Amino acid sequence: MTSVSDRAPVRSYQRIFRPERRIYQVEGHRLPVPGGVPLRWVGYFLASLLAVIALSGRSPLVAALAAAVAAGGGWVAGRAPGALAAGSAAFVAAQLVGLVLSGLDWPLRLAIVPALLATVGTQATPDGRVAHRYAISWLALQLRPARRSLGRPLPPSGETRRRPAAVWVAGDSSGSLRRGRVTGPARVTFAAPLAVRRRGRRLVATPTTQPESVAAGVDLAAGERLEVRP
Repeated sequence: MTSVSDRAPVRSYQRIFRPERRIYQVEGHRLPVPGGVPLRWVGYFLASLLAVIALSGRSPLVAALAAAVAAGGGWVAGRAPGALAAGSAAFVAAQLVGLVLSGLDWPLRLAIVPALLATVGTQATPDGRVAHRYAISWLALQLRPARRSLGRPLPPSGETRRRPAAVWVAGDSSGSLRRGRVTGPARVTFAAPLAVRRRGRRLVATPTTQPESVAAGVDLAAGERLEVRP
């Protein structure tokens, strides 16, 4: 009997609906591999071999191309900060990996390393997805801003960014002037004739019938307060 609170791992059923293709024989000759060779392993091996050949040459052009591709992906994920971080990391990583690969013997560099990468990529399924899809999602998550609102990235915690905004405030019960209080920084405009008087860092707006004392609006500095008194 199993209690309701027991936890059970839930795996993806992608392999049931999309079976993995394997190579069992080549021109009638069976491969000496139990279960055959996954076609995805062959793809990973060829991609790794091409990457090893390109990086082992330690060409600045290859590093710049890798940085450009990574910067494009970083721009899609996190705009300018993501593009800068991804491009810089890709350029440095390409140079360091090329330095390590160039010091290896050719059998190890052209056979063992690609085969090892292909094997790890084929067997690694952290969340049920194939390795390259998981890697792309993980990198996009790292480059994308962690805090977003309405599709826009938010500043880090503790940092304040002010955006210009127009806020309309009025009583909806009648057309008479309502009592209100506004703390700067802000710009307040009046639709009714009001006279504004300063009392220290506090401004007081009251109705008036004298045209020469009517104020069209008030700019409040940080910390200044405007009080509207009907």
